[in-house]
Order: sequence, then C-alpha cells, then structure tokens
Amino acid sequence: MRVADGGGVEISGRRPGDPALPAELRAALEEWGEVAARTDVALGQEQRDLVRMRGRQLAGRCAEALGRPVDFHDPVTGRVEIVSGRLANRPVIPAPRAAAVPREPTPWATGLPISAFFAVFTAVVVVVLSTAVRDAFGALWVAADILVAAGLAPSLWLMRRVPLWRWVAIGVAAGLVGAWVCLLVSLLEP
Repeated sequence: MRVADGGGVEISGRRPGDPALPAELRAALEEWGEVAARTDVALGQEQRDLVRMRGRQLAGRCAEALGRPVDFHDPVTGRVEIVSGRLANRPVIPAPRAAAVPREPTPWATGLPISAFFAVFTAVVVVVLSTAVRDAFGALWVAADILVAAGLAPSLWLMRRVPLWRWVAIGVAAGLVGAWVCLLVSLLEP
C-alpha cells in the first residue's frame, strides 16, 4: 500500500480472487492518500507521526479485508513494512526523544563538598605516601605515583556518569593533580 501520484492509494500485489474493499475503507484510504501526498509541505513531527500511524492502521484494515499481509510504504520515511491485520489494533509506541527527557539539576551544594573532601583526602594520602617512598627508596616514588594514577584512571572514567560517584571521581582526580603539583614543587626546594 502506497501513495500514488495525485493522492490516490495503490495496493500492490492485488490478486484476482481478492475481495473488494469496503466503501468506507476505500473512502478512508482516499482521504489518507490526499493528506499523505502533501508530506512534502512543511509538516511538524507530530503531523508526520499522525500520517504514519493512520497509514499503518489503514494498511492493517486492508490486510484484514484481504485476508493477507500488506506492504505499507511509509510516505514520510520511505520505509516498507509488512502489516498484517493484527497490527491494526496494536498501538504505535513512539521512540523516546532525547530532548523530551528533562535533565535533573546539578546538585552543586552537595557535590562540591564531596569533591573537596575527596580532593583533600587523596592529595594528603598521595603526598604522605610518596614522601615516605621518596625518603626510603629515592626516585621510586615517581613510578609508584604513576602506577597509582594509572590504576585509578579506569575507575574514575567509569564513575564520571554515575550521579553521586561523579563527584567522588572529580575530587580524586583533582586530588591526584594537586598531589603531583605539591610533589614536583617539593623537588624544587633546596
């Protein structure tokens, strides 16, 4: 079933033994064909969805009347779908739109103290442990800090999208950077 030139509707693959379509269905098909033929006019997304849904319903009614599946050519997208009579009564569930989902506000009042705590905690722990390793083993602290940062990186990367844990990840990352700055500045002291 597709929209023909001039707004008519063609049902391809008609067989000689196919029953005639009821007059009410033929009238509904003609009406839909006229509307669907005007899809090149700037219609909104809602109107295009209505044209698609109504065409699918009519294809289902045609399939029931003919007793076999009907190919439905979507006039909006151009896709072809095989519609059987059972699909006429099935509601079309629209795909969720990314823009329609409201985003939650960013909890700055909660997140920043969490980030600050973990930044200070991480910086203090890394500086204390690195200083102890530097005093005991010399330059080995650099390799130890690189291993710590490399070990934490995958976890921090995965936590960045989880609402509460993203603040912990930001704090730990900031703490690692702060610790490295403190350790490098301490190397410059005489």
